[in-house]
Amino acid sequence: MNRAADWLKTAERDLGLAEVGAAAGFHEGAAFHSQQCAEKSVRGLIQHLHGSVRGHSITEMLRQLPPSLSLPAGIIEGAQRLDKVYVTSRYPNGYVSGQPGDYFNQQDSRELMADARRILEWCRSQIH
Repeated sequence: MNRAADWLKTAERDLGLAEVGAAAGFHEGAAFHSQQCAEKSVRGLIQHLHGSVRGHSITEMLRQLPPSLSLPAGIIEGAQRLDKVYVTSRYPNGYVSGQPGDYFNQQDSRELMADARRILEWCRSQIH
């Protein structure tokens, strides 16, 4: 059973959670849900292509896609930014001191949500 559509719908909801979090000042939550949006988007595309993948690195997942799928400029760089927040947006031990909320701000939210949206839209465009 191909569940690509389910992955994309869940990714869209994660982007919605990122937007709500950012609006409320929970920028660490916006960062995490942006990462989740992108990861689930790529998983949906991989599912559509009848593949599977382990792990959480968006960058690695994108690099494993067939070469016939031309990645748009900036997609890998956005994935790299999102990969960096997978752990640090959730756990205090990602930093010497403080909690994740001390390290994320409104600009981070805007940029990470834009990266996630770009990846989501590209993945959706590849699923016909």
